[in-house]
Amino acid sequence: MAVFVVSDIHGMYKQFEKILSFWDQESTLVILGDMIDRGPQSYEVVRKVMELKEHFGERVVYCKGNHEEMLLDFMRFPEVNRRFYFPSGGRETMRSFVNGEPSSVKELNPIEQAYYVKEHFAEELAFLENGKLYEIIGDVLLTHAGFESQFTELSESTDDDFLWMRDHYLHPNKTCYVNVFGHTPTRLIHKSDEIWVSADKKYIAIDGGCAYGGQLNALLICETGKIIKNFSVKG
Repeated sequence: MAVFVVSDIHGMYKQFEKILSFWDQESTLVILGDMIDRGPQSYEVVRKVMELKEHFGERVVYCKGNHEEMLLDFMRFPEVNRRFYFPSGGRETMRSFVNGEPSSVKELNPIEQAYYVKEHFAEELAFLENGKLYEIIGDVLLTHAGFESQFTELSESTDDDFLWMRDHYLHPNKTCYVNVFGHTPTRLIHKSDEIWVSADKKYIAIDGGCAYGGQLNALLICETGKIIKNFSVKG
């Protein structure tokens, strides 16, 4: 089995469409979270992934990222979480969701817009809520962020670890899996937007920082953890 992995799209819909042109639709497509925020077309990215999931079923896997979690937290308590969410790209996501709505909705204040989105985009929010924390395919562990890599069992990791953790790749991976992850832009790991592979080949980072002027990366990997090919589209 081959796996086609994409992470940290961040509302860059045109780049996402282009990277999908490299997917053969026979391998499993795994989206490693952070579909939203920062870029201009978060809503379109979410709808695209929902349509792919509906059409291809189990061949499409969506794992939740910390930015999906931030949006959901904002929806639950907009008055409290606005100041945290909006500087992290949430303002662009809200604009994307209400872009096709009447002008009266676009003119609402952020709190009122949050309640409008919660009511009128319940299907999209439910989809984001139900994302997996991680996926295992053969010998490959797919995560948005990190996990407690000093333990052999994933049960030692918390939900927040899978969504938020950084620097886990600085420690030996004691699990039996090859870990493919996003969340941390590769330029922070090896000063390049290209995919990074650790010396022992047990970690593979794929976040090319597309929304920061980098690139959107995709990885085709077999279930044994061997890289078949990688692809990139400039941000």
